[in-house]
Amino acid sequence: MRLLLKIAIGLVLLLGATLSSCRQDRFTPNANVELRFETDTLLFDTVFVTAGSITKRFKVYNPTNQNISIDEVYLAGRRFTGNSPYRININGIPTNDQGGVELPAGDSLYIFVEVTIDPTNSATPFIVTDSVIFRSGNRTGKVLLAAYGQNAVFYNGEVLPCNTVWTADKPIVVYNSVLVDSACQLTILPGAKVYFNKNSSLFVLGTLRVNGLPDQPVTFRGDRLDPFYRDLAGAWNGIHFLVGSTNNEIRSAEMYNGNIGIRVDSLPADGSTLPNLVLNRVRIDNFAIVGLLGFTARIEAYNTLISNCGLYNFLGDFGGDYRFRHSTLVNFSTGFSRGFPLFALSNRDLNGQSNAANLILENSIVWGSRQEEFVLDTASSSGFNAQLSHNILRSQRTQLTGTNLLFADPRFKNTADKNFAIDTLSPAFRAGANLIPLYPRLQADLLGQVRSAQPTLGAIERIE
Repeated sequence: MRLLLKIAIGLVLLLGATLSSCRQDRFTPNANVELRFETDTLLFDTVFVTAGSITKRFKVYNPTNQNISIDEVYLAGRRFTGNSPYRININGIPTNDQGGVELPAGDSLYIFVEVTIDPTNSATPFIVTDSVIFRSGNRTGKVLLAAYGQNAVFYNGEVLPCNTVWTADKPIVVYNSVLVDSACQLTILPGAKVYFNKNSSLFVLGTLRVNGLPDQPVTFRGDRLDPFYRDLAGAWNGIHFLVGSTNNEIRSAEMYNGNIGIRVDSLPADGSTLPNLVLNRVRIDNFAIVGLLGFTARIEAYNTLISNCGLYNFLGDFGGDYRFRHSTLVNFSTGFSRGFPLFALSNRDLNGQSNAANLILENSIVWGSRQEEFVLDTASSSGFNAQLSHNILRSQRTQLTGTNLLFADPRFKNTADKNFAIDTLSPAFRAGANLIPLYPRLQADLLGQVRSAQPTLGAIERIE
């Protein structure tokens, strides 16, 4: 009898504990609970029409000590108009209208949101809104959804028609790369903005003419504009000038956040003495591999700023002809662990033999965080010609003295903010030779400021 009594008592206790546990796990419907939200507005940065956004999220909190079942979670636009550019996902479940969403006491759940915007006739950004509504009992809460939509002209893996012109009317968005074919020209007008999808490039077999202005530069960058990706290197590949491409000029342009900013392959095939590429008032910043890369190329750069690249700011390989005047090459990046100098020129071919190499560097600054930022790698001094005058160089190559200043800090205004103008006490101030009579492109600096006859070194003139 005692054994049976003990068993009965045990069963009662076990049943009681089970019932108690069930009571604790019950969710109360129609609870008049005022939910709390991580944000009152979920904002998407610029989203190109038809392209779709990244996925964003926010949290919903149950601030009470009771388990509740939220009566309704829905997209207002979808419910009341039958249409919404937004899509929501509740804790991993795609839905636009769901009831009985359970939320334990003191717990939270994620709402994931995406948006795809339809094209309009607007040339300027426009706002697309909706709301996620939460009803619990007679209480209602909401989170506003807002996105800046942008119409664009899209290219997808195309060979461009000859004499294509890109304007500033709408952004250009490139998927899967585009090609300027042989004997064809692409012209890009002032103020145009060109965005590239991941791993996309602009290939040039013919001719590229970028005709920006100091106050209306042409911009090249990746197409992810939300804050996390906006300044992330490697967002696109870059501009690649193929063998045979000649007579290219990029004027007043800005390039950001790719892999190799500009790559130029080989000297002109027709034996022309003209450069493959002329840069004037160009800024190249935050490229994961190289800012400017030449393979046996002929490049002229005026008023050019190349900053904070992963391996090299400039690399000339297998020889070539490179001329920098009033340019600034600087690297203080904290996003890369650099193992190479920012400026390097080699005349070695793949077999270790020497090719002809020519370098002219005048009125320029080469400066960064490494002890040695300037390297000339010669397989043989024969055919290697370097003319350097009136430069600031971070280099231990004492043979580069003369009119050049070694380890003379140029005193940039703010390297953390990428402000590479010089301050009042910089040794670069009025330290240059007057090159304007020989090279009219130097009359105005990177910013369009009139350059003095006793000029400041680098791409940016100091204006008193």
